[in-house]
Amino acid sequence: MPIYVNGGSTADQSGSSSQNSPFVTVRICVPGSATNCIDVHGVQLDTNASGLRIFDSAIASLNLPAVNATNGSPAYDCFTYPDLSYEWGSVREADLILGGEVALKVPIDVLSSAPTNVPPDCSNGGTANINTAYVVGGKGILGVGFEPTDCWFNGTNYCDPSYGPAPFDPAYFTCDGGACSPAFVNIANQVTNPVVLMQEDNNGVIVKLPAAQSPEKKMTGSLVFGIGTKRNNQLPSSATVITLACDGFTTVLDGQTFGFSDASSCSGPYSSIDVSINGNYFPNVVNLPLCPDETPAGDLAGLYCPSTTQNLSMMIEGQNGASKTASIGVANADTLYTSSATARDEVFPDLAGTLPDGSGFAVGLPFFYGKDVYISIYGQSAPSGTPPTPWWAF
Repeated sequence: MPIYVNGGSTADQSGSSSQNSPFVTVRICVPGSATNCIDVHGVQLDTNASGLRIFDSAIASLNLPAVNATNGSPAYDCFTYPDLSYEWGSVREADLILGGEVALKVPIDVLSSAPTNVPPDCSNGGTANINTAYVVGGKGILGVGFEPTDCWFNGTNYCDPSYGPAPFDPAYFTCDGGACSPAFVNIANQVTNPVVLMQEDNNGVIVKLPAAQSPEKKMTGSLVFGIGTKRNNQLPSSATVITLACDGFTTVLDGQTFGFSDASSCSGPYSSIDVSINGNYFPNVVNLPLCPDETPAGDLAGLYCPSTTQNLSMMIEGQNGASKTASIGVANADTLYTSSATARDEVFPDLAGTLPDGSGFAVGLPFFYGKDVYISIYGQSAPSGTPPTPWWAF
């Protein structure tokens, strides 16, 4: 399945674009139909989330059937982010075609372009919603991460009544008139990572992107389905498998460890990896200069602006004790964005920024350039000779 780092579907609208963001095309069909389908371009790829979230405007002509909660009413899904922003939509069923692979009767989240009556339990008292393509940078988000559903975490599905005792965030709701209340949804009806519903190549994905030594206008790579299931998705002996706890791992940079203080309770400044993060972000333990809040390129608060590009070495460690060294570049973000305004560059291999002290290390898209990165899915069969899922490898 082709991956495009090209600014997304909003790149030529109002001058906006999404640098360092990967996009794919998803074919969405009415269940059971081979012709009542729409190809949706500019869907952002996410390897740290699960399920397809698509804007209703992108599939307006499809009348997808509703998916019900356990109380028999149509289910709505609220997905919240660490900054408390949220997405709100109805759960619908669709057949998906992803790069020739088929996943049937997949529960997806159809995001409302103009959400109304969003319950306070979702909106967090008014925190901004991101139910717009201009904020997301595309027409939706395709989550093919470590979890089989969007309410599964660390081996437990908090939104299924058999796990209880209460719906978990992201929470499901049912609505009666203008009032919406939290509701349980059976696992089979939750917004689902479509990879697990594929017939064969259903245990993970491989992100393959070419190397980039400097800013580039565009880039094309591949999303390969399955790990160790076909000739084109074998895990090479040179790859290091990084096992996870709570979907996290440990990174060591300049003597500072970003890992769990207590993996059993998922506490501590652990590290995470996600192709949809546009840079590498970490607390400023190496004392890099930060960009001024306001620069000729715009508001670059939180990004690094060294006078020359810095090359840092970090050690990545798994819960299994395996480790591997990787290098990351840190360029002057002001220079990157100023030059890109003319060149229309969308690929920034050395974009990086800071996170507050006490946070973890967020490994983003620049890490993926020039590597094959393997993402396995919790509970799916692991290739012979590898640890139980979930893990990632490079």
